[in-house]
Amino acid sequence: MTIPDFKNVKCITILFVTLLFLTSCLNQSKNSKEVLLAGMYKLWIIENQDSTGVWHEDSWAKGGESYIIYDGLGHMAVQITPKGYKDFKWLGELESINQNFVKQKVDSMSLQDLKAAVMNFSSNYVYVADYSVNDTANIITHKRISSSIPSIWGTNVKRAFTFSGDTLILLASNKSSLKVLNVNRRLKWVRQK
Repeated sequence: MTIPDFKNVKCITILFVTLLFLTSCLNQSKNSKEVLLAGMYKLWIIENQDSTGVWHEDSWAKGGESYIIYDGLGHMAVQITPKGYKDFKWLGELESINQNFVKQKVDSMSLQDLKAAVMNFSSNYVYVADYSVNDTANIITHKRISSSIPSIWGTNVKRAFTFSGDTLILLASNKSSLKVLNVNRRLKWVRQK
C-alpha cells in the first residue's frame, strides 16, 4: 500500500474547498434578489406615463390602503384598494360568512345600494400567487393561484422590477420577450419595517 503524497492531498483539499465556496457563492447570488425582494411593502403611488414621457399619478388607488408581500419562499399576495374602501361598512366578518344573512341583506337593499356595493367590491384588486425571480433580467413571475377577479385565476404575469432605496418599483412586462409591455404604468411600493 502506498502512502498518498501530501502535496496531492493538499491540492485536492484546496480544490474541494474552492468548489464548495464557489457553489455557495453561485447559489447565494442566484437567490440574492429573491432575498432582497422578501418583505411587506405599502403602495406609495401608481403612475402612468403620457405620450411626452411625463409621469402622472393614477387616481384609482390614490389614498387607498394597498400592500404587496413576498415571503422569500416563493409565495406572494397583493391587495390594491381605492380611498374609502376600508370605510365601506357592508357586513361584519361573521355575517359575511353566513350565506343566509348575506341573502337577507342583499334582498333588503335598494338598487342604488346594490350598485354601490358592486362598485365598491369590484374596486378591490387582490391575488395570491407563487412567484419566481429571474435575477439576470430583473423579472419576477407571479403564477396566480386565486384572485378577486375570477378570470385571472391560474394565469401568469411578469413584472420587471428595480429598487430605489427601500422602494420596490414594478412594471408590467411581456411574458414572451421579457421586454416592458406597459411602460406607461409603474407601481412604487415602500418597504414596511
